[in-house]
Amino acid sequence: MLLFIPFLGYLYSVLRQAEGEDGWLSATAFGAGLVDLTIKLGSIAPSFAAKEGLAPQLHDTLRKMNSVAFMVTMLPIGMMLAAVAIVILKTRIFPLWLGLLAAITSPACVINGMFLDAQFGPAFLLFLLWVTIASIVMTLRVGRTDAKATSPASARPEPAR
Repeated sequence: MLLFIPFLGYLYSVLRQAEGEDGWLSATAFGAGLVDLTIKLGSIAPSFAAKEGLAPQLHDTLRKMNSVAFMVTMLPIGMMLAAVAIVILKTRIFPLWLGLLAAITSPACVINGMFLDAQFGPAFLLFLLWVTIASIVMTLRVGRTDAKATSPASARPEPAR
């Protein structure tokens, strides 16, 4: 979970660069990702407390709190992916198919997140798939960006005309 923070940081920087100074979608994606992480981290305490020898009603209540928190995280995830999809589809900063996958996953997460009594979040699996693929794409992008930045041809100034 903690590796999600640097993931969000790098994603924000790339989206912000593509979107420009006046863009707000990159900040929306970053903020929604942090909200998701905050809810997830906050749900650890009730789950951990439920492991102790408690009265059955209290145990069930703490477990239910954790389950509802998991479903609620789908809402900011959906918002994050919607913002990411729009920036990718507008700017093509990442491959088009990655933007389309985000665009498909976003409403799936929002719809899944509306069912607070659900025991399973299948849209979360789509989100995990998207994060895994996006991580690979961004890692490959860093290597290409660094190589371009350090190449001798790019260091030479343009001739004056």
